[in-house]
Amino acid sequence: MLKSFFIALLYAIENIRTNFFHTLLSIIGITIGVSALIIILSMIDGLEKYAEDQISSTTSVKVVEVSSRIMESIDGVTVRKEEPVILSAQIHQELMSNIDVPVSTYRVSEVARQIAIGDQQIGAQVYYSDSVYADYYTLEYGKHLFETNRNPENRQVAVVSSLLAKRIAGESFQPDSIIGTHVILDDKSFEITGIVKGFAQNSEVLIPIDFLTGRKLLTHPPLIAIEANEIVDVPKVRDMAQQWLVSSLYTPDDIRILSQDSRVNQAMQGFMLFRIIMGLIVGISVVVGGIGVMNVLLISVTQRTKEIGLRKAVGSKKADIYVQFLSESMVVSLFGTIVGIVFGIVTSLTIAPIVHQIIEIPFSPAFSLLTISIITIFSLLIGILFGTYPAYKASQLSPIDALRRE
Repeated sequence: MLKSFFIALLYAIENIRTNFFHTLLSIIGITIGVSALIIILSMIDGLEKYAEDQISSTTSVKVVEVSSRIMESIDGVTVRKEEPVILSAQIHQELMSNIDVPVSTYRVSEVARQIAIGDQQIGAQVYYSDSVYADYYTLEYGKHLFETNRNPENRQVAVVSSLLAKRIAGESFQPDSIIGTHVILDDKSFEITGIVKGFAQNSEVLIPIDFLTGRKLLTHPPLIAIEANEIVDVPKVRDMAQQWLVSSLYTPDDIRILSQDSRVNQAMQGFMLFRIIMGLIVGISVVVGGIGVMNVLLISVTQRTKEIGLRKAVGSKKADIYVQFLSESMVVSLFGTIVGIVFGIVTSLTIAPIVHQIIEIPFSPAFSLLTISIITIFSLLIGILFGTYPAYKASQLSPIDALRRE
């Protein structure tokens, strides 16, 4: 059976080659449809990736936050808890042992404070954090000394943003003049060991979370952030964190777990809807190309009636004729698909710089092997679908009537 199909395939290729211009329009129809699908879907995939990057850089859409509840309701009145649960390094470790998807995680506490450097008083956002959070910042000068092995003497150290460093030094900013100086925070002195590129438009100070102690620890307890590598993993991370909370000594009144599920779902559903709608619209071109294939094969059946009759007269079965014409339809569809994929990829790569020049964003098309595979299978199915009737019609011809026809 496989050998018969292979022979029919070779015969189909030979017929297409000898009647190439006869099938050219059908090939062009399939090519245009497939290339349009590749261009549109690659642009949508690229847009989705760009949007994900933008959402991730401006919001915590990939982050599940585990934080202490510092407020409670007593007789209908909301008051601050005297002793909220402190999310320690041990609790952090216990929580992460329950997470089995790729993530990055850190502890951090944000405090708005007035700091003193020399005779200057400056308002700043102070982040008590671990080394993982500190490493999110790009180090421009000096060193990060957040881990014990980096800071063996456990010195009171801090890292400041470049914006704060420039405010301190003024117009004569020199990194060396900032490194080694001290910032005073809550009557404690912290040595500046590094300058980083800040995320915010205000002054930022990073201090190891081990120095968040006493009353500040109770009023500004650290939160645990768990950032999933992929948006689709956010619900899984949240559910695993919920499972840990249920099995722990704490209750939802002690610890809350927050995520941006609605925004995650909206982003995923929006892009999926856009991809499906545009795929269906552009997919009409492939269907039109399939109709063209059917028309060409129907004409071919008419023109090759005598040949079909002769083949059946010398012993060819209906199945042989059927497979031959169906093979021709599949070859035309496959050839058009391959050319369309190549043309679509080249066109997409050509369009991307033009789009970038117009709207000035770092946008580029994204090519997915899954998308290309689906388009290829879809095109072959179109070829089979629209090649079935001509193949059936050819196989049903009577050899006597076919030989009589001029």
